[in-house]
Amino acid sequence: MESIGNWLGLSRISLGTMRFQDKCLSKAAVQEIIESCFEKGISTHHSSHEYNSYSLYAESLRGSSCRAHVKHIVKLSSPHFEDNEFSGGQLTKHVDRELKSLGVDCIDVLQWLVRSKPINDIDRLATLADQREEMEECFSKLKQSGKIKSVFSFPYSVSFARQVIGLHGVDGVIAYLNRNETQYAPLANEHPFIAIRPLNAGRLVGSQNPEQDIFDCVRFVERHRHCLTQIASINSPQQTTAWAG
Repeated sequence: MESIGNWLGLSRISLGTMRFQDKCLSKAAVQEIIESCFEKGISTHHSSHEYNSYSLYAESLRGSSCRAHVKHIVKLSSPHFEDNEFSGGQLTKHVDRELKSLGVDCIDVLQWLVRSKPINDIDRLATLADQREEMEECFSKLKQSGKIKSVFSFPYSVSFARQVIGLHGVDGVIAYLNRNETQYAPLANEHPFIAIRPLNAGRLVGSQNPEQDIFDCVRFVERHRHCLTQIASINSPQQTTAWAG
């Protein structure tokens, strides 16, 4: 049976799109980043309608020549902070909205979040236990319809990750992993895993050798057996070269 890594075919590095607006990038600049990344083998993108850069990213993507060949990791939640329960219908509506906004037929990885207000494992684990069947049915329908290929949970905690990975239809975990944040490292060696924040959110600030630092951080994450890709916030074509190296 083909492994999920081969089946999904995510690029080794994924383009994180969260900071485009914060960096005051133009549509042309974002398109240049997208094209430069694709030329260097970075063909998977991570996006979310929660990011203030989302409209800029989606518009730039639609104008890029490689858009038909990009794979997508999309962040969505159900239940959201204000919700009392999981809703398969609401999550499906969110997926449909993303497909339309991104101009694609299928999301490769649905990054799924179970939220509460405030975030806490007691409420979230109760939701998981109480609505397990509805969650599994929703994921099955989304996959059978061709709207998504896989579901990776952003767990907020290791204990939640250990429980959610047991749901039928949840294919892996997406979480922080870097030299300083290693709490999810065992999971990255046990289950399909996508790494967020490989540089530990600003490691390169003041670096004397940023390219070497990127290389070292990427290699650290890649040593984890089941890590499929790591999401990098790339904000210029020059950074693309360092990450693709």
